[in-house]
Formats: sequence, structure tokens, C-alpha cells
Amino acid sequence: MLNERDTNAVKQMCESGMSLEALYKIFKNFDREDVKKVYDDHINENKDYVEEPVNISVNCS
Repeated sequence: MLNERDTNAVKQMCESGMSLEALYKIFKNFDREDVKKVYDDHINENKDYVEEPVNISVNCS
């Protein structure tokens, strides 16, 4: 289970339009089920505003 800080970090990325696969790559140390739950909750809460996923490239080096 993610703590509040980690959940908020995942939510922020969801709000930027990241796909679920991108979230898995960014938060590879988090449990995939927890990331998916945050993502699904975000999609369900914002389904009127969610369009097609945006492809964003992130360079974390």
C-alpha cells in the first residue's frame, strides 16, 4: 500500500496525462496493483475530462 506522499506523486503524474505503462516505468519500485488503483481512481473521477493518453517522454538522467 502506498503512503499518502507516494499516492500524491502518482496522482500528479496521472493528472499530467501519463499512461499506465509510463507510470509503471516511472514508479518501478511501487507495487503495480497500487499504481493501477491510483490510476483507475483518477480515470474514474475524471472520465468526463480524460481523452486519449498523451505520449510524454521523460528523461530522468
